Amino acid sequence: MQPDVSPNAVAGRSRASRFTSAISGLVAPLSFLLILGIYLSISVQHFASLDNLKEIIIQASVVSILACGQTAVIISGNIDLSVGANMALSGVVAALIMRDHGAGATLAISVSCLVGLAAGTISGLVTAVGKIPSFIVTLGMMGVLYGSASILAHSQNVGGLATGFDIFANKELFGSDDRTGIPYPIVLMLVVAIGVSVLLTRTRWGRAVYAMGGNREAARLSGIRLSVVTGSVFALTGLLAGLAAVINVGRSGVAALEAGSGYELYAVAATVIGGTSLFGGQGGIPGTVIGALLMFTIRNGCALHNLPSAYERVIVGAVVILAVLYDRYGPGRKRAGTGA
Repeated sequence: MQPDVSPNAVAGRSRASRFTSAISGLVAPLSFLLILGIYLSISVQHFASLDNLKEIIIQASVVSILACGQTAVIISGNIDLSVGANMALSGVVAALIMRDHGAGATLAISVSCLVGLAAGTISGLVTAVGKIPSFIVTLGMMGVLYGSASILAHSQNVGGLATGFDIFANKELFGSDDRTGIPYPIVLMLVVAIGVSVLLTRTRWGRAVYAMGGNREAARLSGIRLSVVTGSVFALTGLLAGLAAVINVGRSGVAALEAGSGYELYAVAATVIGGTSLFGGQGGIPGTVIGALLMFTIRNGCALHNLPSAYERVIVGAVVILAVLYDRYGPGRKRAGTGA
């Protein structure tokens, strides 16, 4: 009997392959998160309390938002190491216009997002037009953005925030004095996750991002404008860095110069732990959110067990290495071997 090679059969196998790949990337981090949650629920009395679980998700929200943009960048075959610095600069600029120019909360939030968008777009343009590896471009941009934040703030943290600026950081949707609501950081995290997931999986742009990450030359030959796609994914991650800055500054009450330090690594770690391949062309937002929740569950568990922060760093680092090994010898093995 001849094998079925009809277009419908080929398309069906392609959809089945994508579904299997997506599930395989979610199984490991989700299983680890569930096992860790069960262990902590048994070993720590207050871990499973509503307040503690809510705090874990709130703490993970900033990294989740950054990591959603990072996921699109890595799927495209690039990486952005400047998201933490971008977040710091966006927060400083927003705080400065509130303190020194009397800007209201709405304008400051808009400016934070626009500054992040502009910085991300610059990284994308330099990468695409200059044909320079994104690792180098964003490593340089990290220094530029942190330095710019320090110069603008005169090497000091910036306070004097406008009334209402902290609404997306400390307030709750449907909450009241006698009723617990949904914290706005969680709401924003879900909105961003759903929005970026829809963009990646249900639009022509998303298909182009996956195609470029899977095989740049094939994508170019199929008519995809690689420079446009590259610029757009960096613009997206910059916009989300500006949004993350709103939550971060609102929660702390000041725009700290080093507020984004280490967040670029957390964003990459959440993305990789969530099953997005560093080789490009593979991954998704649900896994990224799970990866962020896993990291902050580890942090929370270490704190509840009174372990020094060094233990947390060791555990998170080990999980990242295991995730990369899984990517290299699991779903990402074929892509890595082809050099695409």
